[in-house]
Amino acid sequence: MVAMDELLPKPWWRRALAFTWRLALLAAVAVAAWQGWSRWQIAQQKGPEYATEAAFRAPYLVEKTTATGTLQALVSVQVGAQVSGRLVQIYKDYNNEVHEGELIAELDPTLYKSQLDQGRANLLNAQAGVQRAEAAHRAAEKTMHRTRQLYDKQLATQADLDQAQAQLELTAADVVGNKAQVAQAQAQVRVQEINLAYTKIYSPVDGVVLSRNVDVGQTVAASLQAPVLFQIAKDLSKMQVHVAIDEADIGKLADKMSASFTVDAFRGTTFFGQVTQLRLSPQTVQNVVTYDAVVDVANPGARLRPGMTASVTFETAHRRDVLAVPNAALRYKPGADEKIEGLPAAPTATAGVGGAGGDDKGGEGRGKWRQRKAEAMALAAGATGTAAGASPPPVAAKPLASKLFVLRTGKVWQVEVTTGISDSRSTEIVSGDLKVGDLLVTRRTDKVTGAPGSPAAGPGGRSGGSGGGGAPRRLF
Repeated sequence: MVAMDELLPKPWWRRALAFTWRLALLAAVAVAAWQGWSRWQIAQQKGPEYATEAAFRAPYLVEKTTATGTLQALVSVQVGAQVSGRLVQIYKDYNNEVHEGELIAELDPTLYKSQLDQGRANLLNAQAGVQRAEAAHRAAEKTMHRTRQLYDKQLATQADLDQAQAQLELTAADVVGNKAQVAQAQAQVRVQEINLAYTKIYSPVDGVVLSRNVDVGQTVAASLQAPVLFQIAKDLSKMQVHVAIDEADIGKLADKMSASFTVDAFRGTTFFGQVTQLRLSPQTVQNVVTYDAVVDVANPGARLRPGMTASVTFETAHRRDVLAVPNAALRYKPGADEKIEGLPAAPTATAGVGGAGGDDKGGEGRGKWRQRKAEAMALAAGATGTAAGASPPPVAAKPLASKLFVLRTGKVWQVEVTTGISDSRSTEIVSGDLKVGDLLVTRRTDKVTGAPGSPAAGPGGRSGGSGGGGAPRRLF
């Protein structure tokens, strides 16, 4: 039920108060809109704002390549058993030092001793057979001599003489055959003596036992391949680091290049070595191609151990007292709304094939294509010239052309430079219109981070760039 007071008209002072509130709200909105428009106009007149860093003189610039590797012994020997049998003695254990020719384990020799005794008995039997054959041969010689005398006196027939001659030859063959059996028995005896000697396992090198894979009482079988009983590292005072180098960095390395590395076991300690081998065989794991680089390392005190993971750094190039710029300046790309002095005019839709808007075979693209073709022909000629056996010259790092944006007299100028080596923070400038103290643009500061065309979004609103341009991020 509606109350009577609600049906009556409101007092004039309430209507005036409501009107005043509405008028104040509209005035506040108008003031806020006017202030926003004024600020936008000021920002448009003020122009883009940039963060800059100065070009500087680097006293020592080093280009480095990093990779991981594994420490290994310089020579690691796997000691196995050439005969089968049960282990009855083990004389060396983990970390024990051994010397070349030292007895480190022994198999049960009972079976091999019995085989040797049997072989020696067979040898004696064969020697006895030789004696019997020689006695029969002497008897056949005497028979032949008597038969010939009787035949000369016409008291024996030609058949008797032929039979005596054949018997003499047969006994001579028996002597040769029995002597061959003696030689065979002697060879068997030597094999059985060697097998008996193989029941004693000796160290082939001086070193340290890294691993022992068997225990006393265990039976080892050497039927198909020699079982590994021990692994001995020779001279742990010298070790190697086998480093997996990415295919993009392998061209920067060379023999006898110095290297440094660290291991987690000794944090804060840097070890040094030298590249001794760059292996040609590639290793492909999950479509990633790497090459093995071998770094020789001195290990006094045997602090480093086989199997440790090493973080290796190679100093591939260095420069002294060079002009350098921060790497952020090389990554900066201007946006479409920025006015850059020194930029070429944008290509028109009517540009021909040979104009600035042509493809890779026109204008500047054609020049680059011809340059690449000339370089390929020169490389082919060099390969032909070295086919006769002459070693090719070393390949030097080729400088790269880049563009920088310099802030001069309130304007941004594009400067083309040639870059050299680079570390993680700065890059060498080989040539270009640049000097120490020039302010290099590194990013836009008047753009909202992440907005299309902002420094975080890059040109055209695509992520990953470092240039400005485009509209600011929508707030609602």
